[in-house]
Amino acid sequence: MRFPLIAALLLALAACQPLPHPFEDSAPPPNSPLMTPPDSAGIVVLPVSGAPGTTARDLADAMATALQDNDIPAGTSARNRGSYVLQGKATTKGMPDGKMQVTVAWQMSGPDGKPTGQQQASTVMMASAWQDGGAGITNLVTPAAPALAKLIQSNNPVPVPGSDPLIAVHKATGAPGDGDQALATAMSAALRHAQLSLADFPGAVPNYIVEVKVAVTPPVSGKQKVSIAWTLQGPKGDQIGQVKQENAVAAGSLDKVWGLTAYDAANAAAPGITALIDQAKRVAPHAS
Repeated sequence: MRFPLIAALLLALAACQPLPHPFEDSAPPPNSPLMTPPDSAGIVVLPVSGAPGTTARDLADAMATALQDNDIPAGTSARNRGSYVLQGKATTKGMPDGKMQVTVAWQMSGPDGKPTGQQQASTVMMASAWQDGGAGITNLVTPAAPALAKLIQSNNPVPVPGSDPLIAVHKATGAPGDGDQALATAMSAALRHAQLSLADFPGAVPNYIVEVKVAVTPPVSGKQKVSIAWTLQGPKGDQIGQVKQENAVAAGSLDKVWGLTAYDAANAAAPGITALIDQAKRVAPHAS
């Protein structure tokens, strides 16, 4: 699900030339570091085969969350032509005292359907927990996630704190489902891939702040309009500029999990945020 930008950049900078509008065609500029990062398409995690229904879905959700924790766009529903696909296959072995050994082989496939890598995780858990998706399933996810993330992670150099401005991304407001946190997480990942430093460590004082506000209209004929406003502010809360997005989605489709939709929106908006930061640095270099 793509979020076209309808109002690319609303500048609040004084005494500066107007910033170009690189998003009029709903695409980042050709020289944007976010144009083709290896992991921008994200990973779609399918239910685990060989697992009970509830557990199969819970494992997929847990893996998507673990990949997000490793700064990889991941979800269990939305996908596009560039998405990687991850599916686990579970096998079990009965043990005494109502326990069982469970092994999940996770296989990643590229957008062309060809396998790109595999990881395996195993744990011993109660048979009842395996049926219900209970305690123990994270042991089938957490050990494998970092290695799977590396299969599509970019090799951008790490910014050096102190030499670059620090950006804080605040949790969004107004989004249904898990959108408030998902959008903030997705924008943080997108800015990292743009080689920007985040104020996400103890004692960090941000030079710039990204605020996110979401508005959703009531359903009409099975559709809802979702508007997202990404606002770049200075350290004192003064508005520097704004990137706006709007799209019509199926009614209720974002009421629970945003998944890759959050990353689609953030990846489309991030070049506008980076352009605003660059413009602000030129106008007031002391701010960085």
